[in-house]
Amino acid sequence: MFFFFQQFVVSVSIIQETSMFPTLKHGEYYLVNKYIYHLTPPGRGEIVALHETDYAPDSYVKRVIGLSGETLQIQEGAVFVNGQQLIEPYAIGKTYPPMGPIVIGKNSYFVMGDNRPDSYDSRHFGQVRLKNFEGKIDPSKWFPLR
Repeated sequence: MFFFFQQFVVSVSIIQETSMFPTLKHGEYYLVNKYIYHLTPPGRGEIVALHETDYAPDSYVKRVIGLSGETLQIQEGAVFVNGQQLIEPYAIGKTYPPMGPIVIGKNSYFVMGDNRPDSYDSRHFGQVRLKNFEGKIDPSKWFPLR
């Protein structure tokens, strides 16, 4: 029962990186809601645990920036979605390098860390398919375990 619950419903994850600083701090534990994306698609701004590819062993924590079917572009240190600049109060640092415009594929998402100068994300490994999302982390609803 514990194995089923941990694999498919909720698990505990540790933040192993600094790419989501200051929103999530290195070394803190958070609950990962693993069933939510079977009920509803990811939304912009959500924090997710994911694998960059089907066979990647490492798990990353990133923020959803671009949704399926949207056109995304990075220019002059800012992110533009469908031609409109994205307001990102959670992000620290400018967003580089310039790229796009790119159209995000079906069932795929563009993800980035909040600490833009120190994040390995979709700017490096490309779009992430929904099937590679482990689940959602919502620090406003679930307190970090210390």
